Amino acid sequence: MIFHDKVSSMEEIHMHKRVNRYLKRIKLIINYYKYLYEKMDKICTSFPQKLWKTIPIKMTVNVCIIMVSIAILCSCTYFKGKAKQGHPALENAMISMTEGDVKKRLGEPDIVSKTAENHIIWTYRPSWKVMPDNKDTIYVEFVDGKVIKVVKGR
Repeated sequence: MIFHDKVSSMEEIHMHKRVNRYLKRIKLIINYYKYLYEKMDKICTSFPQKLWKTIPIKMTVNVCIIMVSIAILCSCTYFKGKAKQGHPALENAMISMTEGDVKKRLGEPDIVSKTAENHIIWTYRPSWKVMPDNKDTIYVEFVDGKVIKVVKGR
């Protein structure tokens, strides 16, 4: 039980560090935004007069800066997703199956191809997709009529 408490406290420490880094990024963006807002009348000119005199243009610039800041923050967190794992139940259940067993389980393959090592690969694609990618595509590799490898695209 003591070991479990140490693990949870270590997880809490790491979470606090991540939150502090996130808050530092937000403070940096806010400070940069304040700096730009204070110096807005001097952007792109060396004269002290105001470059943008109307309020709608200042509002537009403010909205654009906020939108870019939000986009940057979202993109930083979006690409740190969890590592995707394969489907070991599907892969392990099909190893050493024959071609007939695979046809019973998955149906007729969409594509049948041969590798340089004379292995046969059956490709099963979803019937309909919005984006043309390999997501949910299943590759089954055969040697001498037996399955040796099953890979599901992510």
